[in-house]
Amino acid sequence: MTEVAAGIDVPATPATVWEVLTDVSAYPRWNTLLSVRGELAVGETVDARLSVPGLPTVSFAPEITVFDPQRELRWQSSLFSVDAEHRFLLEPTTGGGCRFVQRETIDGPLAARLVDRFDRRLVRGFEQMNVGLRRRATELQ
Repeated sequence: MTEVAAGIDVPATPATVWEVLTDVSAYPRWNTLLSVRGELAVGETVDARLSVPGLPTVSFAPEITVFDPQRELRWQSSLFSVDAEHRFLLEPTTGGGCRFVQRETIDGPLAARLVDRFDRRLVRGFEQMNVGLRRRATELQ
């Protein structure tokens, strides 16, 4: 099992960050990494497209496994013999802000090879999404 993660401090409340994260219809305005269609609710499967910089866009269908408002959104997916669990975590910070962290756990026979080959690109994609989320949340604050 292997993990890729990236976090960012956001000068906005967890409620505002959660609003930005879960308003998937607004993703085209700020999110260059993901597009998502469907209902974000435990047990639901959504249609998603992942656009990692320098790689082809990939469509996948993750199942929502955790929907804990203002704390965590988590989904699981399988693609190319790789099982992945993606967590979007919101952690309150002093001063009313929020730490936003994306954490992807990857497992399966090809997991280590994929992460070794694409780790920097995945982290860059997470970081770009994080910056977009921070920008959008700050606008709404």
